[in-house]
Amino acid sequence: MKSYVTLLVLLLTPFLIHAQQTFNGLTLPESAVAYNGGYFISGIGAKLAPDKDGDGVISHIGRDGKLALKYFEDTLHAPSGLQLMNNILYVADVDHLKGYDVVTRKKVFDLNPEGKAGMLNDVCRVNDSLLLTTDSFKGQVLLVNIFAGTYIVLKGNVAGPNGVCYDAAADKVYVCAMGPDYNGTGKIYARKLHDNNAAFEPLEGSPVGLLDGMILLDDHRLLVSDWLTLNNPTTGKLHVYDLNKKQYTTINIQRGPADIALDASRQALLVPQMLDNQLKIIPLKEYGL
Repeated sequence: MKSYVTLLVLLLTPFLIHAQQTFNGLTLPESAVAYNGGYFISGIGAKLAPDKDGDGVISHIGRDGKLALKYFEDTLHAPSGLQLMNNILYVADVDHLKGYDVVTRKKVFDLNPEGKAGMLNDVCRVNDSLLLTTDSFKGQVLLVNIFAGTYIVLKGNVAGPNGVCYDAAADKVYVCAMGPDYNGTGKIYARKLHDNNAAFEPLEGSPVGLLDGMILLDDHRLLVSDWLTLNNPTTGKLHVYDLNKKQYTTINIQRGPADIALDASRQALLVPQMLDNQLKIIPLKEYGL
C-alpha cells in the first residue's frame, strides 16, 4: 500500500526538471511557451532579420520530447513573441498579431495595426481580453483588445522595446529595451497600465544592455535576458532586478538568449538560444531562483 501511495503522489505532483535539457534542430528560435507537458517555439527562419519571406515557423516539442518543426500550415514570416490563452496561441509576426487554435491548428485571429506596425516583437497577457505587444521599430507598446480587434498605443516612447510583462497586482507594465539602433544601451522601463497620465520611465538602477526577454519571477523580481551585442556575441547574461532594492545581479549564460519564459508547473526557465538553434530548459534552482 505504501508503494502505491508513493506512486500516486508522484503521478499527481507536477513534473519538476532536475537537470538542464537541450532541444536542437530549431530555426533561429525566438520565443517559447509551455503547453500540456510540451512547448511551442517560434522560429524566425533562415536569416536573423524580420523579413517577410514566408520561412518562419511555430515548432512544437511534445511531452515525449519529439520535435515537429512546423505545427501550423499557415504562412509565417519571422514569428517572435508568443502568448497562450484559452487554447489560442498568439504570435507577433513582423507587422501582424496572429492567433492560432492549438487544437484545430487553424488561424482564428489576425490584426494588422492599421498597416503601420514596424516590427511587433513580444506578447504578454493582461487578462482574457487584453494583450500587450511591443513594436521594436517604432518604440511603442500596444494594448490590444483581442475580442474587439482594436488597440491603443501606450504613452511613453521606449528606444527598441523588446520583452514585456504585466504585474496585475501592481497594475504595472514592464518593458525591456535594446537601445537606439540596437546599440546595447537599453534599460527596463515601467508605467501604470490603467493611468492615462502615466508614461514609460526607466527604472532606477536598471541593467543596461541589449535586453531581449523578460519575466516576472515573483512580486519583487524581474528576470531579463541580455545579448550584450549583436556583433558575434560569445556569451549572454541574465539579470535579476529587485524592484524593492532597485538593484540587480547577473548570471552568465550561453550566447543569444532570446525571449525567455517560465514553465511554472516544472519550475523551469525556457531559454531560446537563437544563434545555436536550441531551446534550453533550465531548473530555476540551478540559478538560485
